[in-house]
Amino acid sequence: MTWLGIIAAIIAFIAFLIWWLFFETEGVYLGKRVVIWLYDVYATRYDAIVQNEAEDEHLYIAAPLISRILPHNNPLVLDVATGTGRLPLALCHHPSFEGHIIACDLSRKMMAEAERKITDEHFNEYVTFIWANGQKLPYKDNSFDVVTCMEALEFFPDPIEALSELSRVLREGGLMLTTQRVREYWMPHRTWTQEQMTQYLESAGFVAIEFELWQYDYTKVWARKHGSSKFIGV
Repeated sequence: MTWLGIIAAIIAFIAFLIWWLFFETEGVYLGKRVVIWLYDVYATRYDAIVQNEAEDEHLYIAAPLISRILPHNNPLVLDVATGTGRLPLALCHHPSFEGHIIACDLSRKMMAEAERKITDEHFNEYVTFIWANGQKLPYKDNSFDVVTCMEALEFFPDPIEALSELSRVLREGGLMLTTQRVREYWMPHRTWTQEQMTQYLESAGFVAIEFELWQYDYTKVWARKHGSSKFIGV
């Protein structure tokens, strides 16, 4: 190989490494601060990049969630790593939803986008935004009817600890919705097989675990916290 070929190969490798570290894996191997910084950078363009359709959000997120908590329609919900407010907005658009959502994230600019959308559609009374770490939530045990964490577990410094924290704040018998990232070969040691995730969920106190095909990169994961308790509501 000529020197020119060696230089071209080095440049190609560096370009691939940059793409993998900053785009494909969204900074997760560079630490929490880099992940938050990247989401801050892309906050105003994030929705245009992912292009989620409102009809799909209703059919595949809001409607099945509401159907799983019937006859109640006024749950107290915690959405961890809310981003630009995907889940809160989907629930607020559901005609039966009368609950309240606490939406938290560590990217202030992503939350600002979420709050702007909620305000523009006059859903303020249904959503409260807080800046909080999903691995150290500022809530007591058994505080919520529903906890959600969409497309985010693999970006936590310790995803297993995050699952335990979701379980801690969820009431016994409460509903949890999260996601499993597929195509795990792009994120070694950050993603799990269904068998591994089932084991971690069970260790965190979850039962009735269901994996549901959803998107190209993600499978939806439903579970209940072991036990039973009174519905909290708003």
